[in-house]
Amino acid sequence: MQSKKDSEVTRQARVRQLWLARAPEERTATGILIFYGWLAHHYPELLKRGKGDPYQYLKVDLNGLIRKS
Repeated sequence: MQSKKDSEVTRQARVRQLWLARAPEERTATGILIFYGWLAHHYPELLKRGKGDPYQYLKVDLNGLIRKS
């Protein structure tokens, strides 16, 4: 059984993998909002839950992978 920390690492890795599978021109700050909607529809379990805004958590998950517009 995975520990809570291991499952969080796995979740974040999958989110980053799905983000990088998108076309480079879609990996922008604006693209995060579209990606968030797509994740919410297709993989809601990958969006971090708990206190705070899941969209803001997604931006943290994608830190360093967002292209400048």
